[in-house]
Amino acid sequence: MSEPTSDSAHETTTQADESSGIGRPELFGFGGLVVLWLVTVLGGMALAEEVAAASAVIFEDPDEVGNVGVFGLYLLVATAVMLLGFRYAKLVHLRAVGAAIFGVFAGTFVAIVTGVGSVAGGGPLTGLPTSPAPIAVGLLVAVVLFVYPEWYVIDIAAVALGAVIIPMLGLGFGPFPIVLLLVAWAAYDAYSVYVSGHMKELAAGAGDLKLPLMFVVPHSLSYSMRDGLDLGIGESDRGSPDGEASRQSDTGPGVQLLGLGDAIIPGMLAVSAGAFLDAPAVVPALNANLPALGAVAGGFLGMGALLVLLHRVEGAHAGLPPLNAGVLLGYLVGAVAAGIPVTTALGL
Repeated sequence: MSEPTSDSAHETTTQADESSGIGRPELFGFGGLVVLWLVTVLGGMALAEEVAAASAVIFEDPDEVGNVGVFGLYLLVATAVMLLGFRYAKLVHLRAVGAAIFGVFAGTFVAIVTGVGSVAGGGPLTGLPTSPAPIAVGLLVAVVLFVYPEWYVIDIAAVALGAVIIPMLGLGFGPFPIVLLLVAWAAYDAYSVYVSGHMKELAAGAGDLKLPLMFVVPHSLSYSMRDGLDLGIGESDRGSPDGEASRQSDTGPGVQLLGLGDAIIPGMLAVSAGAFLDAPAVVPALNANLPALGAVAGGFLGMGALLVLLHRVEGAHAGLPPLNAGVLLGYLVGAVAAGIPVTTALGL
């Protein structure tokens, strides 16, 4: 899979309102983020059976705890590559490579959804399109992303990419590994934003890339990001010892932003719950039992907590701590409601 997608996806930023209340433009932005988040998560759940049938699952043994470490290593390597790229490579080259990567997975999405064409099942190329039709779609999407990176183009691509990546990852982790992954990833997200600050550097670079690394919802439909997206993260934010983000200026972007990974993580747990916990499906079209629906509901509450934080405290914030806490809580409540012991839901 595209590691830049999952790793840089944890950064969320916003331009806060100077007043204590939420104005209509900001409310529109928050509402848009929630809709995009929900469509991506539900889309990933709906595609779980198709991804499984295509054998496009990243890890073959869902009970292997060591996969958490392997996945973490992938993220660290991807982070290092992106940071080095932002510092030393030309932006146009990074955008070309990134557009090609995201285009490839757009081809995967088309093959999985339509059944036209094929994708690789198993091995290092798992999930990549292997027939002319999805490859052609991928090339077309790559060109569009490169030459016309408007916010709505990026949002459509992000939803499609997230929906196919969620089951590719979620079906590779059983209950205990995925719970461990969510806890570890939330801790890493908090460290990278508030302590080391390197996630802020990634987010600032992501704004220049203009690729579907995040959802972008403007305060006005006339907004254009073809000239880039200034996240309002200054140099002092990137290297400050305490990792606190400074308040964005009034000239900052009139948009709300949410990392794609903040949708992928809750969706992964929901897909895993639907596949590996012994509970009847409540919504068959989504392959969803009560624990899976609980994960989505908990993620929705976590999203609400995150948006309140973004409104009240301007700057860059780690999205996964509140999101993952809500997801795990909702998942466990759903498991108990389905008659599954908490120890079983945790994979103990």
